[in-house]
Amino acid sequence: MKKWVITIVCLLLLTTTGLSVYFYKMMRSPIDEHEQLAVQRVLNDTDVETVEGVSFYHGTESYIVIQGLNTEDKPVIAWVGNEDERIIVKNADDGLSKEEVMQFAIRELAPKKLISTRLGMENRLPIYEITYIDENDRYSFYYITFEDGTFVKRYSLKKDV
Repeated sequence: MKKWVITIVCLLLLTTTGLSVYFYKMMRSPIDEHEQLAVQRVLNDTDVETVEGVSFYHGTESYIVIQGLNTEDKPVIAWVGNEDERIIVKNADDGLSKEEVMQFAIRELAPKKLISTRLGMENRLPIYEITYIDENDRYSFYYITFEDGTFVKRYSLKKDV
């Protein structure tokens, strides 16, 4: 009897794990497909020759941000919106680095916890999104321009009372 119970529990765990993986991949597939199309578009339509990183940003609109090297082996960043939009490509050296943005966040925002910094696009303006926990334990977002760190906007989510 004990062997049957153990066998059933193991089968249930395996089935649950398998279904979880299947549903995760199924939900993730449209994003992966969108990323693959964006990479192909960047490689075909710009001077980006090598892709080193791809990330997804969803602000007022969705963008795929691609980091790579151009034909001169210089680091570049490409922002890809929907199919109708022009791809924006900038030299990585023309803007702030992720490390500079993290130092800015620690120095100027004084977060309790710095969660992430990532590239994005708002109103056709390349930006960095800084996500952190502020001094009031609120989940906060702070946006600065990619090129010079000019303030764009900020907002915080209220803490539950």
